[in-house]
Amino acid sequence: MELQNKILPPINEITLVAKACREIQGFEEMYRRFERRMHVQKRSESTKKNYALHLAQIALHFGYLPTVLEVDQIEDYLQGLILKGTPSDSYFKHTVYGLRCLFRLEGLNDKRIELAKIKHDKKLPIVLGRDEV
Repeated sequence: MELQNKILPPINEITLVAKACREIQGFEEMYRRFERRMHVQKRSESTKKNYALHLAQIALHFGYLPTVLEVDQIEDYLQGLILKGTPSDSYFKHTVYGLRCLFRLEGLNDKRIELAKIKHDKKLPIVLGRDEV
């Protein structure tokens, strides 16, 4: 079968996005627009999947589309991620970047601007010499 030759995305991506499409009114239409626009902008498949996964998670958390949430609700969610100790910085960043991208594509620039600022570390990595290793 042709499907067997394709690499399938991890099961949690399929389930969460599909679950959000089933349970959240309007999510499937929003997701299809988001996916199409991301494709037109030539974003990588990994970026599209990661953003979609995080958008589905926030939608399922509140039971509403991320686009109708108030800024306070989004900030509470992001604060919860920080307090809960998310698995990594990239998890938090993908949530913020996914929301920013969605808001920009949906013309909700006022919400996009109010999202958390993410500091970029400008520190050089520590590289050990052979003697130090």
